Amino acid sequence: MISMKNLLGLSLQELEELLKSHTIKPVKAKELFKLINKKLSTDLDELTSFKQFERELLKKKHFISTLALKNLQKGQHTQKAAFKLNDGQIIETAFIDQNKERKTICLSSQVGCPIGCKFCATGQMGFKRNLTSTEIISQAYFFAQTEIISNIVFMGMGEPFLNFDNTVKAAKILNSPSGQNLATRKIVFSTIGIISGIEKLAKVKEPFRLAWSLVSPFEENRRKLIPYQKLPSIKETIAALANYQKKIRRRVTISYVLLKGINDTKKDIEELIKISRQLDALVNLIAYNPSPGLPFEEGNITATKELLQKEKILVTIRKSLGQDISAACGQLST
Repeated sequence: MISMKNLLGLSLQELEELLKSHTIKPVKAKELFKLINKKLSTDLDELTSFKQFERELLKKKHFISTLALKNLQKGQHTQKAAFKLNDGQIIETAFIDQNKERKTICLSSQVGCPIGCKFCATGQMGFKRNLTSTEIISQAYFFAQTEIISNIVFMGMGEPFLNFDNTVKAAKILNSPSGQNLATRKIVFSTIGIISGIEKLAKVKEPFRLAWSLVSPFEENRRKLIPYQKLPSIKETIAALANYQKKIRRRVTISYVLLKGINDTKKDIEELIKISRQLDALVNLIAYNPSPGLPFEEGNITATKELLQKEKILVTIRKSLGQDISAACGQLST
């Protein structure tokens, strides 16, 4: 029995090598790449520059297929898709329709998450496995078939830097002019501070954006909220981020989810100000989105913003969307 291979998620270079292996001119790979990633087609018969026998040869051994949709929920400004993977695992992806100019897909990079953040529903699932580049990019293309996507954020299920190669490969395909042509400034990786990932991203040719999920500016409190055994220290992470900024010349964002009485005190915010100054970072304040069984409450986001602005810190508030269908930040779970 012939083992069929999905062409979705392959880079242009990989498609060139694949065509060569079939004695098809590798120059034709660009049309195949565009068919998959720009036209979002699954029909190999649309390859007009390919001879009929070449198309038939490809169809015998290859196919183009996206993930199977298990469920789709629609809210006021958001949609949440649950996809069933080939091994039966389920992942969730969120689409946020903020306005005409800003339509964002929040992609998952893992099934579950090994980090175990105490305030995050995904973190309570445990970790099952990494997603392939095909599974990552398929999430984006589900929504791109009906929407014009402006932004991609790797802020769904999982820690993207613990699945670095597949996540960055998907980002490069989404960035490609022969694909969705999303600008690098519109693609954001969110991390709790995986040093190896930060260092590797600084070496990637494409200057993707980076957001650091700080959670608490105090080491002891941070480790309680993020019980990941290999969590780097704040000092180590700041050094890695400073080096990233120096090489990429793009400002880092500090993502800060506010938890009442836990990380929103005056002392917490004063320390947050010191860290943001060290990096000249943008602080993105995030309202806590409740999940069943988690004992947290939303911190005072307005007072925090005023304190930061008073100290001349560049600050934004992430508009909380998707609570009505459990698609908001920290609520994805299966």
